[in-house]
Amino acid sequence: MSQKVQIYKNMTVGTKASGKFFVRAVYDKKFITTDELADFIQNQASVKRSDCKAVLDELGAAMKHYFELGQKIRIDNIGIFKVGVSSSPSDTLAACTAANVKNRRIVFSPETEAASTGKEYTIHRPAMVNGVPTVVEYKQTSYSHTPVMLKDVRFELAQGTMDDSAIEIEEQEEP
Repeated sequence: MSQKVQIYKNMTVGTKASGKFFVRAVYDKKFITTDELADFIQNQASVKRSDCKAVLDELGAAMKHYFELGQKIRIDNIGIFKVGVSSSPSDTLAACTAANVKNRRIVFSPETEAASTGKEYTIHRPAMVNGVPTVVEYKQTSYSHTPVMLKDVRFELAQGTMDDSAIEIEEQEEP
């Protein structure tokens, strides 16, 4: 299986990206339901479907409980969930209250796996050595962080989802 992607042309006027081509994910219009997740988990984990469904049904209530306590939630091999808010500004500390909160959202950070890019760079940091100001130099390797759930996902161009100009570009680039 692979994630379908499509090529699109950025038509935003006045930006560096204007007129450039990019790749974006293509999604099915159908959402996967709790029942479908329970069926999949049952087949993968030798657990009864009804047990899977019960756990998935209670997951939302459990997450809400811990969010109300101000906790972040880490689910192994998936990632971290936390509450994020945006607020309107106040001119004084006294005027800034919980009533300033305008939007609430759930922030998700996928669990990632670090992999070396093979690139090294040198860092120079000021430090005190025996009371003498100096600059310490050390080498560090660059890493990229790939979401664990996407580590082995392949990408392929979806058929019939690109505009005509993107299809022409794709055909010109083929050897």
